Amino acid sequence: MRLKYDLDAGALYIGLADAAVARTAQIDEGTLVDLDKDGNVVGIEVTAVERPLPLGLILGSYAVPAHEEAQLRAYFQQGGSAGGMAGALEISAVRIPAVPVPA
Repeated sequence: MRLKYDLDAGALYIGLADAAVARTAQIDEGTLVDLDKDGNVVGIEVTAVERPLPLGLILGSYAVPAHEEAQLRAYFQQGGSAGGMAGALEISAVRIPAVPVPA
């Protein structure tokens, strides 16, 4: 599992696979799930990080490998704590530069 946080947008991307994204499903106003051609979760984008992640809904609706599901539950379960998980995760924060828009 790879976490990437965009400091400027305040958005978190949870990468689970390196497969190409075939489609994106909107879970709620702040959560999108990227899926491969077989419907497996490639990644989860959270644009409203202040709200709880609808993890149960995502895991109940889409295919996630068991080891990734265990990490997601350990790290994002409400009322839980990341505990020692941070060492097992690749976390990066980035600033995406603004792109000038031609007038």
